[in-house]
Amino acid sequence: MPDQQDESRGVVVTGASTGIGRATALRLDRLGFQVFAGVRKEADGQSLKAEASGRLSPLMLDVTDESSIASAANAVSKVVGERGLAGLVNNAGITVPGPIEFLPIEDVRRQIDVNVIGQIAVTQAFLLMIRQGRGRIVNIGSPAISPQRLTPTPCRWPARMICLISPRTAGLAAVNSDATFSLPRSTARVY
Repeated sequence: MPDQQDESRGVVVTGASTGIGRATALRLDRLGFQVFAGVRKEADGQSLKAEASGRLSPLMLDVTDESSIASAANAVSKVVGERGLAGLVNNAGITVPGPIEFLPIEDVRRQIDVNVIGQIAVTQAFLLMIRQGRGRIVNIGSPAISPQRLTPTPCRWPARMICLISPRTAGLAAVNSDATFSLPRSTARVY
């Protein structure tokens, strides 16, 4: 449970339409945080609002669109002001399953754009607010691969080939490592 000081502080959650992002947004709302739930569809935002308290606000946010990110950051900044954010949960992501041999390169590019570049862009847009609030950044990755095992994994297909296993986690391992060293712990923490 957050302490009294945290209860009115804001947290941005990307990819809040479904799954882990939705559950995280609703849980933080129940804990008393002011939640800005990043969604791409208005219907998803309305569905979240129906399950939450008045502290949860849907936030139209496409992590691959610079103007969408800037608009979302501007909207949140107007609400939180100088108190900043208690947190940013970078959860938005997609999976492009299948053996690398058969994946269209455009699908791979889209996955990296959403799962790695999008999270970096969102972090950059909200970083001042995180620093102001001495908040935390949580980057959600896949358990399919760990930073300790950043090697290709053989697939269980008839022909031996290499699968594309979560470039998101590999990319985020590098981003988290860099952010941990470049951001003083006194201004932000990265997980």
